[in-house]
Amino acid sequence: MHTLTLVALIISSMASALLLKRAAQSLVDDQPEATLQAASLSLAFIGVAALADLLTTLSLASSSIDLQTFQRLLSNLAYYAAIPLLASAMLVSARNSHWSRPAWGRWLIGLFALFELLRRMEHGEIYTQMVAVAVSAAMLASAFMTGEKQLRSITLLAAINMAVALMLTGPGNLVSSPLVDSNYLYPLLLAAALPLCAMSIKQMVRFNQQQA
Repeated sequence: MHTLTLVALIISSMASALLLKRAAQSLVDDQPEATLQAASLSLAFIGVAALADLLTTLSLASSSIDLQTFQRLLSNLAYYAAIPLLASAMLVSARNSHWSRPAWGRWLIGLFALFELLRRMEHGEIYTQMVAVAVSAAMLASAFMTGEKQLRSITLLAAINMAVALMLTGPGNLVSSPLVDSNYLYPLLLAAALPLCAMSIKQMVRFNQQQA
């Protein structure tokens, strides 16, 4: 079951990344284009991490220590950088206050640095939970900032899916629950949330440009 959910997550994340990449290519304004590209990159990171996780679950790869170490690095990249980057892109799109490419690059580096700093300070567990709460809050805030009713519904659904994935089944789960022991639920819920996030960001950018 875990293998199937990882395959679903790979397909979901990569298809969503491609959707936003193609949407970015059709834009003429650099900053909204940079937002879509940043979101697309974050989704690609999640897909690559899921692929590495899939490889480590296969019997032929399970004995490879190097692959397991690489998988942990990619999992950290997905959780501590890619998911916050995706939430940031959603919030920026909802506010229609886009960042430049250098700003997105600095934010991504900042996310790397913050994770490494708190890990070295031995606050990794608290930070993991903070990421879950902050991402969920940012996505929920994006839904309430969205002006168009149907678009707000899509964004709210994406936010709820992501909040359940992160706070109930993910690495930063906040409550003791049998769901935490089901290792297939987190990638499954994430696979359901990512296309909704991608559609929300794409449609918010399009809606705001039409309103301008």
